[in-house]
Amino acid sequence: MPLRSLALVLTLLSVSPAGVVAEEYTLGPGDVLRISVWGQDDLSKEYQIAPEGSVSFPLIGKVPANGMTTAALAERLRALLEKDYLVNPQVAVTVREYLSQKVHVMGEAEKPGLYYLTGPTTLVELISKAGVSKTAGREVLVVRAVADAVAGSSNILRFDLGKMQAGDSNENLTVQRNDLVLIPKALARSFFVFGEVRKPGSYPFEKDINVLEAITIAGGLTDKAAAGRTRIIRNTSKGQEILHVDVNDLLKRGQGEKGVRLLENDVVVVPESFF
Repeated sequence: MPLRSLALVLTLLSVSPAGVVAEEYTLGPGDVLRISVWGQDDLSKEYQIAPEGSVSFPLIGKVPANGMTTAALAERLRALLEKDYLVNPQVAVTVREYLSQKVHVMGEAEKPGLYYLTGPTTLVELISKAGVSKTAGREVLVVRAVADAVAGSSNILRFDLGKMQAGDSNENLTVQRNDLVLIPKALARSFFVFGEVRKPGSYPFEKDINVLEAITIAGGLTDKAAAGRTRIIRNTSKGQEILHVDVNDLLKRGQGEKGVRLLENDVVVVPESFF
């Protein structure tokens, strides 16, 4: 089946794949909401969730909204309004603009870029929207932040595009906020560089190369790079191995020649600095 016909796979996946559970949209910072209070025109209008995750609502002030569903937020507003201000208020919350659940698609997609999730979305559905170019390889990578771990930590999930096209539910998952999806080129041998570099993506693995050379090939570090927390994620026969590399130390000491040597399919991740 041609790569460009990936959208047809959706007809084979009318049932949620294993491990994918349908659920309501989870609100987050940036989402624009329409909050309606029956009979209260001065309260019924659009509100945006602030960066810290709250909605500033007349009479009751800031109301936490991050991580809630629209139904849960409506019930919270109803209870707060009823407590001190209104008798049996009727509150409805809908999402007017979905801006918090962002996923990046990079590499050999027909329409690479930023995608906003409007509800539970599978990898197959996302790739169907982005399209797959004729130069794509047979693998899809998902870079996902690790919850409750060191800031900037992430896992690399690998999926077989051919099996995905054939409707294999094991080659599908529900994408999450801030996932980075990479569709590499059809290269015989390659390595990957993600995060705070100027040209993230996949590159030919044509010779013995170290981590500093890999970052240079990827355009160098951005101004937001936390180079001291660079990681190399490597698949081994025993599972995924993570090598921690202090690139700042290598640069200061002039130890580029002593940097970690990459292996085929290694993934270099340069996290963002929060300071």
